[in-house]
Amino acid sequence: MQQLPYLTTLRITCALPLLTLLAVSIGGCSSVYIPSFIKVYQPDIAQGNVLEPLQVAKVQLGMSKAEVNQILGTPALQDIFHRNQRETYVFYDKRGKNKAFQHTLVLLYDADGRVTKIDQQGDPLDQAPAQDLPQALRNKKASTDAAPADAPVSESSAPANATPSLYDLTPPPAGTGLGSAAPLKP
Repeated sequence: MQQLPYLTTLRITCALPLLTLLAVSIGGCSSVYIPSFIKVYQPDIAQGNVLEPLQVAKVQLGMSKAEVNQILGTPALQDIFHRNQRETYVFYDKRGKNKAFQHTLVLLYDADGRVTKIDQQGDPLDQAPAQDLPQALRNKKASTDAAPADAPVSESSAPANATPSLYDLTPPPAGTGLGSAAPLKP
């Protein structure tokens, strides 16, 4: 009967360092620093309308809804309580862990459908992150002497030994191709 207290004391002395190690390990999980390879991936989020300063500058008081929609596109939000009197264009862009960019453009219309007030809120448009838009959708910011990338190439500027593109929809010049040889005789 004498051994029972000795075994209990032995178990406590062995368990005490293990409990201390466990407490320190769990306490380390709540640290402020988390290495970057452990952080959760945050995808890029772009919502609403892509607004450019040149487009917004074209919108003026007195313009009709059709003219505004031609310039800016369909609004992200239409107020259901003030139908046909208020349109809201929201430009929201968050890239990964960076701070989100948000700009809101609110247009108020009168009973005739003409712009009466233009209200802009949020981050300035000139600080907007660059958009990955196809060249066809971008504003022509390049000089006029540079030919656009999607412009057709004239025959005089094409090299003589260039092979035609598989995606070229223009017919081949006369005298080349399958129909250029003399017809087969039976």
